Amino acid sequence: MLHLSWNTIIKNVGRGSFTMAGLWDNLMKRLVGANPEHFINWLIGKATFVAMLDNELKSQHLFADALIHIIRNGKAGLLHIEFQTSSDPEMEERLLDYNVFASHQYDHRPASTYVIYLRKGVEVAESPYIRRSIDGEEVHRFYFRVIKLWELPSEEFLQPELIGLFPLLTLTEDGKRPEVVKEMIDALESAQEFDLLAISQIVGGLVFKAGTERDWFRRRFSMFQDILRESWVYQEIGQEYLEQGREEERERRIQDQQAMLVRIVQLHFSELLALAKQKADGIKDPEVLTAMNFKLLSAQTVEEARRILLDVHKGENKQ
Repeated sequence: MLHLSWNTIIKNVGRGSFTMAGLWDNLMKRLVGANPEHFINWLIGKATFVAMLDNELKSQHLFADALIHIIRNGKAGLLHIEFQTSSDPEMEERLLDYNVFASHQYDHRPASTYVIYLRKGVEVAESPYIRRSIDGEEVHRFYFRVIKLWELPSEEFLQPELIGLFPLLTLTEDGKRPEVVKEMIDALESAQEFDLLAISQIVGGLVFKAGTERDWFRRRFSMFQDILRESWVYQEIGQEYLEQGREEERERRIQDQQAMLVRIVQLHFSELLALAKQKADGIKDPEVLTAMNFKLLSAQTVEEARRILLDVHKGENKQ
């Protein structure tokens, strides 16, 4: 059981307390996986959904955000979707790699690649991407589709058959208008789509940042807090929050024990200070550092302290 309030999670997401890439990748993959037909209708138009495919491109250990098997005009193909919240100077090249390896992995079916940018102010990839030889000769010309959500009107999404896209509404050109937010929330509540409602609140944190508007946006979801706590969104993000907190606490313990080791040696065995700094920096286990510090406090001679520093290091190498 997670002992965190939903507002606590939202607040820390908004402050950037989570790893952005991991959080948004997970949310967007789930969003597409929950309603792939809605994304197909939006991006491709008249095409039939067949199956969600494994997003790992095994030959290169690459992971696409979403890879969908579709049929259009009687022909099998792939829909490849990437979501971006930050700049990536290698985005065009990554998209080409994804496209080529996805097609190779799935019987050389043609793949249509889309990159969807979630927020304004980031460097946007440009299509086509041209890969050249060392002499400047064109070797590959790769076309992909770029979508900037902040340039799209909310009306493009506000259709019952595209309800799976509603969590993206606040990122559209006029998505911050109160009437758009109300229509989004009312529609998701009426359809009992509370997982999508939870995602909508988190995604809205990308644009509702200022104090007054952020508080207003949060209040719009206040009546759903108990329901949202039951969603997979709360469970997964809450778990990530706890795990990150534990990792941060572990890092603090390591740094504290490393600093203590150096202080002990500096006070009692100053001639070993360089060695102590070297060993402290190389040990990343807080329990090992704590044990070493107790031993150093009991050491009577420089040679005994030197042996403690060297022996503990050897012990770590054997593990």
